[in-house]
Amino acid sequence: MNTTLVLCETCGQDADAALVVRKGELFAAEVEGLLQEQLAAGAPPLTIRRTRCLMACQRHCAAVLQAPGKIVYVLGGFAPEREAAEALLDYARKYQLSASGQVPFRTWPAGIKGKFIARIPQLDA
Repeated sequence: MNTTLVLCETCGQDADAALVVRKGELFAAEVEGLLQEQLAAGAPPLTIRRTRCLMACQRHCAAVLQAPGKIVYVLGGFAPEREAAEALLDYARKYQLSASGQVPFRTWPAGIKGKFIARIPQLDA
């Protein structure tokens, strides 16, 4: 079953967006780079897709985690740094292994706690 992580690349616009790279773009690059390292080490595939906006502007560096037949999660409020990317990918791996998409709270990485914006029921039933 293919798991997709959709990352907002336009999150975190600063006052003068023409002069700086947006936080969402930095975070997406961190996640993509870390995933490439994991894939090179033999990790199972995970699809990453970028999008222009998830409308989660108050919780920048937003992501959607989805797979057919599973609950969909919208997460945000990440810092555009490696530690946050590691937490998100760690959670995504646990999500991949779950039949329903639910991951027991006790197994959540610390960096994922407090990052959930929405939990969307399985829509493709």
